Amino acid sequence: MLKYDQKYIVFDTETEGLNLHSSKPWQIAWIVCQGYKVIETHNRFLDFEDLEIPDIVRKLTGFSWDTYNKKKEDPETVLADFEEYLYDPQYKIIGQNLLGFDVYMIAELQRMFGRKRDFTYFDRIYDTRALGKAHREGLEKPKENFLSWQYKIINDRSLKSKVSQIQLLKYFGIDFEEEKLHDALYDIEMCYQIFCELKKAMNL
Repeated sequence: MLKYDQKYIVFDTETEGLNLHSSKPWQIAWIVCQGYKVIETHNRFLDFEDLEIPDIVRKLTGFSWDTYNKKKEDPETVLADFEEYLYDPQYKIIGQNLLGFDVYMIAELQRMFGRKRDFTYFDRIYDTRALGKAHREGLEKPKENFLSWQYKIINDRSLKSKVSQIQLLKYFGIDFEEEKLHDALYDIEMCYQIFCELKKAMNL
């Protein structure tokens, strides 16, 4: 069971598209939480000269070239700053569909900068998509192989419960502003509220 004063990082990426091998992340946001409080907020934009944002992505995420150009930074610096949290074992790692998407965006950045992709933080991940589906299907957390169990749930097509972030927010009765969803920072703030509900419901 998680400690009452456990520290967490909750993160999300926004990307050019959904291709795990070629889509570049242009935003990484993460918050540091303890208990029910957010104690740090980080919202960083990655500078890529050849960035291509399709119209559908701009509309979905509210992407603005003006905002991006004002805030963009060297992507390797952003990655290094984020990794100081990601690889710190004091933190459990929270996110919506991390195991299906975002972890591979981080790995792609590592590859782009000539580094080995490092997945050693995986065993500290709590994916709210997997946990949400387990909860809604009445499945209990296993005593062992928690990471493998989450992957199995994510990929088990026989489990029909709807567990997008907006569906989980509605399920738990969490107030949210739909037009703000798909901004990385807002998404992780909402994701942490979902996780806190799942933590109570599943005795994590």
